[in-house]
Amino acid sequence: MQGLKNMRAAVLTSTTPSGKAYRLYVLWLLFFVYVIHHLDRNILLLLQEPIGKEFGLSDSKLGMLTGVVYALPFALAGIPFGALADRVARTRLVVILVVIWSGFTAITGLARSFTGLVVARAAIGAAEAGAPPSIMSILSDTFPAKSRASVLSIVFMGPFIGLLAGSILGGAAAAAFGWRGAMFIAAVPGLLAGLLILLTVREPTRGIFDSDASRKMPAPPIGEVVNFAVSHVRVRDTILAMVLASIVSIGVASWIPVLLIRVYALPLAKAGLFTALIAGLPGALGSLCAGWIAARFGGRDDQLLRLCGTAVGMAAPLGFFGAWVGSLPLAIVGFTLWGFANTMFVGPGHSLYLNAAAPRMRGTLSAVVVILCNLVGAGLGPLLVGSISDVLHAAGDARPLPHSIGLLALAGLVSSVLFLRARAASIRYFTSVTTANRLK
Repeated sequence: MQGLKNMRAAVLTSTTPSGKAYRLYVLWLLFFVYVIHHLDRNILLLLQEPIGKEFGLSDSKLGMLTGVVYALPFALAGIPFGALADRVARTRLVVILVVIWSGFTAITGLARSFTGLVVARAAIGAAEAGAPPSIMSILSDTFPAKSRASVLSIVFMGPFIGLLAGSILGGAAAAAFGWRGAMFIAAVPGLLAGLLILLTVREPTRGIFDSDASRKMPAPPIGEVVNFAVSHVRVRDTILAMVLASIVSIGVASWIPVLLIRVYALPLAKAGLFTALIAGLPGALGSLCAGWIAARFGGRDDQLLRLCGTAVGMAAPLGFFGAWVGSLPLAIVGFTLWGFANTMFVGPGHSLYLNAAAPRMRGTLSAVVVILCNLVGAGLGPLLVGSISDVLHAAGDARPLPHSIGLLALAGLVSSVLFLRARAASIRYFTSVTTANRLK
């Protein structure tokens, strides 16, 4: 143990200058952690068939295992972990969490019953809930406010890269070593990342880029954080816009493979590959592009809000076109462009409320937003598409599913309006501050 401490001290002494190289190292290491977060979260989706056969599980049990067994602990643990990130050393917290969820990923491969699978999956969900708020809080004290939009846009490529990596790694590993071996292999990257963070990343000074007054503010109770989000017009409209955009994004994306199978008669494997290529890869590129735009043209709140509003506003008709067009090549083009534009709000959106919040409020606030976007988005999005499709089918519509997906895609226009309304509030605020300063 003493040898590990000495090694850590030596590595930190030699690798932690406060310059650009170290900050970029921290960014890409935490991006790697977020990729692992989604790799370990999604690899089970690919392994459902062999797991179901071995344990004799029904589709409903498999759906429960991949859905509510993960989502409920994630939701319940998210806010407590977010509040903890406002009060303790965040780098140590990330190390502990990534080791826990990676350990339970390996334990999943040792499960001998459905109960064992449930316990391991629930533990993964609970531990992973603490990663996003901790990562965003660390990066908020590693990069100044003007850089946060581009930095978080890189981090939020993680879900898409993790989904692709999980599909590729899971398929190859399962073919070579079985589903249990695939779970063991998936656990390794997280353990390595935890060790790297422990040895090479210092806890950043909390609020280093903020005013002295906000830096000295103690961590507020959860109720005060929620009250801030509701009463702050810019923050409230931004969060509402992000939640609605998540409902649209998850709702449309979750039904694309069904659309490809049901309407265009693609086999399951090809439909899954097409979905990854037209939703996963463009999503990662869209997030990266949003970060580049934010860095290239400035990171002021009104500019970021215009970027978010424009992107989701452009995505809405593209998703509608992809669903309604009735031609497979044109549908692929429409959904690919939709996947690119529809993810551009994520990084800038998270940076907007983080910039407005006090340093010891960011962990809790980001946990609230992440839970809302995931829980409400995943809960309502797919359900809305299915429900609208059933209503249209009952009314005699010959193409109810494409029409339902297209209608939900158009709801992105409401999200666009909310982003632009938040922009108007931002402009009014800065105008009033500028006027007050001139009158002094």
